[in-house]
Amino acid sequence: MLQFIYCICTIHEELVLKTMIAISSDKIKVLVLSSLITLLFAPIILQLINDWRTREDYYHGFFVIPLALFMVWVKRKELLAIASSPLWMGFPILFLGILSYSISFTVKFHTLTHLSIIVIILGLLQLFLGWPSTKVVLFPVLFLLFMFPIPAAYYILITNPLKLLVTKISVQLIYLFGIPVYVEGNLLFLSNAQFTVNEACSGIRSLYSYLMLGCIYAVMSKRLRTRIILIVSAVFFAIMINVFRVTITGVLASYVGAKTSEGFLHEFSGIILFMVGFVIFILEYVILEKKTANSR
Repeated sequence: MLQFIYCICTIHEELVLKTMIAISSDKIKVLVLSSLITLLFAPIILQLINDWRTREDYYHGFFVIPLALFMVWVKRKELLAIASSPLWMGFPILFLGILSYSISFTVKFHTLTHLSIIVIILGLLQLFLGWPSTKVVLFPVLFLLFMFPIPAAYYILITNPLKLLVTKISVQLIYLFGIPVYVEGNLLFLSNAQFTVNEACSGIRSLYSYLMLGCIYAVMSKRLRTRIILIVSAVFFAIMINVFRVTITGVLASYVGAKTSEGFLHEFSGIILFMVGFVIFILEYVILEKKTANSR
């Protein structure tokens, strides 16, 4: 009997010891991974924080990392259920990422530096955790792309067509109010005022914000159709919110004066319309999820 009890205690002790070693190993992996990322990316993160703080189009950058961590937390159960299976393929990916990061950082090729950060993170995940775990957190990792400024050349390619589109639709809506308006490019000429549809009114800021929100809800949703609708509607909301902003500005400028197209009132209307669109977007997600739940 004593021998039997001794065997049970020995087995129990071995199991506890193995569990502790496994937990300790996971903690060490996480610690090493976090330390490497912090040391590698500290200079770029500081530079990015300065961009987020000083450039109005990128104020959203402060929320990207916390939101990415939230998306990982949403998938925590799925992630914990997967056993770690480190892949040697993570090493060449990591090496390629560090090489491109070093070169681009030295020559100040910021776009490649930013992309290299994503490659390095994916390489580390592969090396430490393997593909099954990496696949689960792949979307949150790619979501980090939102924290990087758009390259200047691409910024112009995106904002210029957006400005023209917003201008054309807004002019047609202003006509509906019986207000004569002449348009030349992104310039609107009214009888007693004129104003420009600039980058702030192009929808680029709203586009970033709504797309970020759409991506979060897409991760939380379990239906592909719902995800596609959310992403597409994010672009639609970003454009239409700025169309309404320009239309309201044009109508007020015609009746009140040119001062409504600048200053506090113009900025305040933009904030209010953005919040209205934000609420509508959330309601859209709730309705789509209810329809999904009812169809099951």
